[in-house]
Amino acid sequence: MADQTLAQSSALNKQSPKPRGGEPALVRKVRKGLEGVRCWARYLLAGPHRGLPALVDLVVGNHLFGAIQIPEELESLGKILADRRPIHALEIGTAHGGTLLFLTRLASPEAIIVSVDLPGGRFGGGYGPKRRWFYQRFARREQKLHLLQGDSHSPEMLSRVKSAFKGEPLDYLFIDGDHSYEGVKSDFEMYGPLVKKGGLIAFHDIVEGKPEAVGGVPQFWRELWSSCHHEEFIKDPLQGGWGIGVLYVD
Repeated sequence: MADQTLAQSSALNKQSPKPRGGEPALVRKVRKGLEGVRCWARYLLAGPHRGLPALVDLVVGNHLFGAIQIPEELESLGKILADRRPIHALEIGTAHGGTLLFLTRLASPEAIIVSVDLPGGRFGGGYGPKRRWFYQRFARREQKLHLLQGDSHSPEMLSRVKSAFKGEPLDYLFIDGDHSYEGVKSDFEMYGPLVKKGGLIAFHDIVEGKPEAVGGVPQFWRELWSSCHHEEFIKDPLQGGWGIGVLYVD
């Protein structure tokens, strides 16, 4: 979702510290909050000197708003975004908010950014009022951030997205929401035409893996990329999921 699906969260747990046994829920929330604050403080203090690698560390290396991404793959995508500084950007799939924060820091300082997330379900999760308030804080001073909850495949959501961008074409589209074959195809067919010539369309989870994690994304990507100018960012072809594919709209 932009961060990855909640289903793949379980697959990543083997790479992340496990919650302390018997720890009360409130204590866990406070600890995660403090950890997130510490990560952000470290980034503010040292991040500007380290550039993109520090930003990747920030959005991947915490449990409060962490992006479920492979750092090397996300950094490769970040280099493209940092060079282009998109003004109109849409991500489908918000999840924990990590790739949303990533996008706000690499988009134009005056960008309009929209993030769409399902309120629930296998490839959704949504966010409550507290998370919404938190995500809104990601926007830089002159940026406009719209958080839209609902089905990305509905005509109503397409209309809301177009309205948020005031009819302007997109520079960047990141598809990481409904990972079913029909879902990712629908997101591409509905929102891909909004991307202008010279823009980018990126997909997450293009590498074959467990169906509950990658869904039909690898299959759709294989059918799509052969006829398009594209790049793939894959750390290890045998990693069992993840991977980012980028289409350049000609």
